[in-house]
Amino acid sequence: MLEDSWFGRIAAAEGLFVVDERQRIVHWSSAAQRILGFSPEEVTGQPCYLALMGREPTGHPVCRQNCQVIANARRGRGTASYEVIASGRDGIGRCVGISVLVLGGLKKRSFRVLHLFREIGRRPFERSSDTAPRAETRPPVEHLTRRELQVLRLFAAGSTNAEVAEALHISAYTARNHVASIQRKLGARNRLEIVLLSMRAGLL
Repeated sequence: MLEDSWFGRIAAAEGLFVVDERQRIVHWSSAAQRILGFSPEEVTGQPCYLALMGREPTGHPVCRQNCQVIANARRGRGTASYEVIASGRDGIGRCVGISVLVLGGLKKRSFRVLHLFREIGRRPFERSSDTAPRAETRPPVEHLTRRELQVLRLFAAGSTNAEVAEALHISAYTARNHVASIQRKLGARNRLEIVLLSMRAGLL
């Protein structure tokens, strides 16, 4: 296994976070907290795609389970620098540029992915406007909370209520209530329609 304790000794003016092969955050720097607002205690152990919730300006998710960065890392490859609109703790999206470094472990499938990021420009991007889909053919959707968007991503990836609860450290009852709220806001009749309507609305 890789030893994660030494990441805290890395000095960087840019935000830094490190994930393991399961996309779990194992280190979150003070600069990362300054840029996005989350403390290390809030995000350590959480899936990185649920912390950043990075999207393209059109609203299409970039940060997701088994993203291209992780897929490349599993093959021992790096990923070119990229830009996303990451959601801060205050719910405001910020355009950040991310550079990636892959560190291989002693075991065949053990690795860590270091992400260095900085905010680009001065104007923040509001999730409700800049990151929302603009196509007129998409039906209006009642605003989903940040937690509901996290639940939606896990749910669309095939997670059960119990698995959603475990990933987000909430009860199965709370996870079920979030799914019910999402279904109501989307106007979906069943769970299949939740995914289909979410895709049509640009949420997935």
